[in-house]
Amino acid sequence: MMAPVKNIIFKNFLLCLSFSLFSCSSFDFFKNGADPVVHEDAVKVNTTDKQENGNALKQELEHTNQNISKLEDEILSLEKKVSGLENKIALRKPVIYQIAYTEPSQLYQKARTLLLEGDLTNAGQLFETFVAQHPKHSLADNAMYWLGECHYSSGRYTKAAIVFKDLVNAYPKAEKVPDALLKTGYSYLSMDDINRAHHYLKSVLTKYPFSPAAEKAQEKLKQFE
Repeated sequence: MMAPVKNIIFKNFLLCLSFSLFSCSSFDFFKNGADPVVHEDAVKVNTTDKQENGNALKQELEHTNQNISKLEDEILSLEKKVSGLENKIALRKPVIYQIAYTEPSQLYQKARTLLLEGDLTNAGQLFETFVAQHPKHSLADNAMYWLGECHYSSGRYTKAAIVFKDLVNAYPKAEKVPDALLKTGYSYLSMDDINRAHHYLKSVLTKYPFSPAAEKAQEKLKQFE
């Protein structure tokens, strides 16, 4: 009687064990993502996020391009305005600074005062007026020298060199000749014309070796060694 009972119990145990194993494997199957509906929903959500991010970046890029285009248009408009102002300024006749005087020395002194005050433009105009109207005056060579200084201090080195050389030619015996030759060399040096600068600095030493200008020329020539 005991053997059949044992067999029944054993069979029931095997049946329960088989059911348990089947249940566990089925649970693992669904747990591991076998549910196609859930998987498809996740893919759809991920794809939607990517599309939304892509659209946002595309809109931001278009907005940036529009801003750049607006800035370029504004810059172009400003450039046209600046160009128009420059043309208007170029067409304007320069205002010539003038003073009333009875003696040429008054004109010269006024020009010197403006130069010392740093008003190079108006000082230069008065010195130029003096040279043009009083070329034989005893202060004419000084006026021409200071005219050259006005150009030189303003960075107009080409004009400065021309004025200094004109002084040497027009007033070869003037006291300002050594300084004019020196400043001619300085002007060419500022224009990076080393050969001409060297020539005029050497001419100061050759023609006026004992002048204060010669000492300055010698110091400047040391830079060529």
